[in-house]
Amino acid sequence: MREETAVGGALGLLCSTELDGLGDQLPVRVLERELRDRLGDWRITALARREHSHRADGGLGATPVSSVGPDDFHLIVVSLSEPLDISELPGRAVGVAVKSGGRTGIEVLSTRDEGPDVVPNLGVLADRLVEPEVLTARVQHLQQLGRLPEHRYLVLHVTATTPLARLRPAVAKAAELLAIDHVVVLPTGVEPEESSWPAMPHDAVVEDRLAVIANAAAVVACDEHVAAAAQAFGRTWVLFDPKGADRQAVEQFGSPDQIVTTPSRLVTAMRRALKVERSAKAVRLLDEHLNAVARLAEEAFAKTGAVEPRIALLAAENRALRKAHRQLHARLIAEREALVEHMLLRSGDIGPDLATERRLHADLAERHRDVLAALAAERAELAAMRSTKLYRWSRLPRVVYGKLRGR
Repeated sequence: MREETAVGGALGLLCSTELDGLGDQLPVRVLERELRDRLGDWRITALARREHSHRADGGLGATPVSSVGPDDFHLIVVSLSEPLDISELPGRAVGVAVKSGGRTGIEVLSTRDEGPDVVPNLGVLADRLVEPEVLTARVQHLQQLGRLPEHRYLVLHVTATTPLARLRPAVAKAAELLAIDHVVVLPTGVEPEESSWPAMPHDAVVEDRLAVIANAAAVVACDEHVAAAAQAFGRTWVLFDPKGADRQAVEQFGSPDQIVTTPSRLVTAMRRALKVERSAKAVRLLDEHLNAVARLAEEAFAKTGAVEPRIALLAAENRALRKAHRQLHARLIAEREALVEHMLLRSGDIGPDLATERRLHADLAERHRDVLAALAAERAELAAMRSTKLYRWSRLPRVVYGKLRGR
């Protein structure tokens, strides 16, 4: 198969992909999807400050920034969980900060002249990342593996510093308030403390984490990233933030009533969260910021002597023309069939044979649609199964077994 070559510019995404938090794994995926939609044929590469060896990203590869040359990228987009100095960026690449929460330490250029833009957490766009059918299939698989209950559940997100013993009674009361019988623990980075509640693996891939959050009835988050993902999927959520470190970031997409500093206030906050209306302001701000980032990328590419209009623009126009042609073709067919029907009705030449043929044709068309739907469902289930860790890790034993049986 011929490999397509990007004819646009080169964009680097410097994120914390070598770390294990949802806030480290999610930004690079969101940025890659959103900027690819805006830039089309650009070559987009994930970068990391250290050697990339984490598994929770589902196999996403990242290039160490130390191995990047000075002319490898026209633009580098930065979304890190740690401070960064402009001297760490390679060569003449321009850094654009996608900075959430107002945290300090990112000294790079932005879409405006007055400093790095402060935007809502990229997790509020998580619902655009994975198709709903894929999330549903992953939930079914997790239920089959005993990781998720069959009925409604509340997600309790825990980190290495979460006082699970202190938080447990309040979470149980919150679940009782919402008439939820089950609680699922979603850990970040470390194995959670032993409890009677089922727990997800601490190194679960991003898609599984999003599936657990998207299918939950309510979420108790312990950092801004899980809260942002819960906001993206329209879940009822509360942030437990005893030190107030994430308050400023969460208030950009949520309500102050959804943030608590002590377990005793968790039930009250959950009751108030039920009345909080979801706002689209955070999504709009992020879309505007990413549009500005895409414009900066185009300007950086144009400075290298790129010819406008670029092939990406021509390709987009070609796709639009093809779509219009398909719609016109469907319209002509419909009009021709309507014309034939009208002429037959006027001539009165519709006999029993024609009616029988039409009925048989309708039956065959319905059976054909059913077969296509069943085939699509089977392919989706097979693709979801192949994307699981169990299937990937068992590949070598299955190959050996197949060769042994083939003797």
